[in-house]
Amino acid sequence: MLHVEKSQGLNKVKHYDWLLLLIVLALNAFGMIIMWSVSKHLNNPSLLIKQGAGVCIGFVCMLILSLIDYKDLRILGFIAYGFSTLLLILVLFIGYGAEETGSQAWLDLGPISYQPSELGKITFVMISALYLEHIVMKTGKYNYPKLMFFAALPVILVFLQPDYGTCLVYAFIFLFMVFFAGLPYKYIFIGSGAAIFSLPLIYYTGIYQMFPDHIQERFYSFFNKEADPLGINYQVRLSIQYAGSGQLWGRGLGNGWAAKSVPFAHTDFIFSVVAEELGFFGAAVLVILFLAFFARCIYIAWFSRERYGALMVMGYVAMIFAHFFENIGMSIGLMPVTGIPLPFISYGPSSVITNFMAIGIILSISLRKQRPMFDY
Repeated sequence: MLHVEKSQGLNKVKHYDWLLLLIVLALNAFGMIIMWSVSKHLNNPSLLIKQGAGVCIGFVCMLILSLIDYKDLRILGFIAYGFSTLLLILVLFIGYGAEETGSQAWLDLGPISYQPSELGKITFVMISALYLEHIVMKTGKYNYPKLMFFAALPVILVFLQPDYGTCLVYAFIFLFMVFFAGLPYKYIFIGSGAAIFSLPLIYYTGIYQMFPDHIQERFYSFFNKEADPLGINYQVRLSIQYAGSGQLWGRGLGNGWAAKSVPFAHTDFIFSVVAEELGFFGAAVLVILFLAFFARCIYIAWFSRERYGALMVMGYVAMIFAHFFENIGMSIGLMPVTGIPLPFISYGPSSVITNFMAIGIILSISLRKQRPMFDY
């Protein structure tokens, strides 16, 4: 028995996805270096300490989840989904953050705080993958009421905080997963079209004026680039200015001005810090690392043993890609400001832990991959 366990352990080590792990560790090392520079600029070492604590906790969570057979998540997924939903309800009553960010999105856990919507993304992908596999793949039928109930419940709870940026991330994950699962394209086009045209519709009909003040400001600023000279557009202009000032090689770590001058540079506009201090070269290296991460995950999904695993991998790819695309887009003025962090790079222990949990599940699926999922 001991020999078998040892052999299985050695087999796991042999087949562990070291390439994906190396890419993830490189991204985190990149993030910690940038966070060191930001904490130095702001004279706030607690940023680096808390981020480091988040990385350590997240890394442990990743190792544990990677060694759990992902097929067991079929049962655990419902339990985890229920738990995260309870936390999302709880944060509406005893959460905090409304005064600082406009969203009551955090729970005070003593020495640390946690954002339940981050855990919600993990369980949202679990339950969506489970539903799509059993209802769609095995029966060939879509039970739309159940599909919409499981998808809409966490989104509604996050909307009530209100955290509209995170709502958009949930929506993107959902659309991406049902597309990957084989939902008829007409529904994808309808859903995507509705999402794309909803923003100008909400603005030009004046519906945005019913939202909280900080959301109204973001809508108005996005559709009026020359307005709000000292508000959100001011942040975006500063971000673009400092990002461009880095030129090819950058000013050097710790020698930039973006971290001190751009509001929320350590979270929302971290990419401008990267581009200024490390230049186009450093920004390109970061983007290439992300592209390598996405490519490796897609490879894992393709060779997943079953569709349940493939759907989960693609769900987490969608989650991280949505953050990656939106954060960089808003840093260079192409996307509206939503407060979405850049995975592994922006400050946010809750986000870091969530990303590591997603990687742990992907590694678990990679350990047990066998053949192309479409080769049946």
